[in-house]
Amino acid sequence: MKKFALAAVAAAAMTGGVAHAYTVGTYSDGFVVPSVELTANGTTAVGIINRTNSVVPVFWVFHDQNSGHVLDGCFPMTANQYKGVAWGSDLGDASVAGLKGYLVFAAGVTSSGTAAEAATVCNTGSVGTNSAALLSANAFQVDTANSDVAVVPVIDGPLTLRGAPYNNLKDLSETSLVSIAGAAQVTPGTGPVITARYAKGVAGASTVVNVWSTGDHSGRHTVDIYNSQQQRTSTNFVLTKAELDLFDPSTMVGTTAFTDGFIEWNAGKVPANFKSVNGESALGTTSGSVFVYSTISLPAFGAVQTLLGATQ
Repeated sequence: MKKFALAAVAAAAMTGGVAHAYTVGTYSDGFVVPSVELTANGTTAVGIINRTNSVVPVFWVFHDQNSGHVLDGCFPMTANQYKGVAWGSDLGDASVAGLKGYLVFAAGVTSSGTAAEAATVCNTGSVGTNSAALLSANAFQVDTANSDVAVVPVIDGPLTLRGAPYNNLKDLSETSLVSIAGAAQVTPGTGPVITARYAKGVAGASTVVNVWSTGDHSGRHTVDIYNSQQQRTSTNFVLTKAELDLFDPSTMVGTTAFTDGFIEWNAGKVPANFKSVNGESALGTTSGSVFVYSTISLPAFGAVQTLLGATQ
């Protein structure tokens, strides 16, 4: 198997002064896997740890790129259990092939913490999120065609669900997830300002920038792009999906000379030509969460790297 690297890990938000920072690698009441897909050449695999001392029901829901509900389910996890699941087999089935989206996982509450009660709760869903639950996860995208894998960052909770305390985890819709603590938090008109790495053209390098948010980010975004010679130009990228989209920096007009560097984007500004995809307000008009990372393919090194966007 070829090498893969998580080349940058953001620091956890320890104080209110770093409210825009990402949080990864902690335990909480749930988490988001921001990009999930079953293809002919692979799938997304998620490894989950339950660090509570009892059985908890773990609810999951798969949304498409516009946050439309596609599938959901639930499974119990015993005390201190590790569970690995693959999209399209352990969760969902072959019918999800080619449908890109994201997964939300939430731990439910039981009173006795037994396997029988957790199974009952899975069937009814009439519980809120479990603030005492300690779930953590890692994820990666398998690429069998290239014998490679790429890290998919997992966004830590706690989750904020609309209408909290939310009492039916079987009924998570496109508007249920208001925010998640592990992502950057949007201040309308202000930020966060996010920088996303890119490399393109040189030695076959290519980049996909992944943008996930709880608001509707569809539209044209004006950004600054910098290269390794500190040159800057203003350009645009277009997101056509509401809450999960990907773009190729090589398609950005006026960036031929920009082969290695970073893109600077203010996610707190309303995109131009905004047209709501699912009836939600535009990202930048209301508070919410946003998470950006780049997947860079480097054929010369036989590697795929996942680079987290930096926030300020």
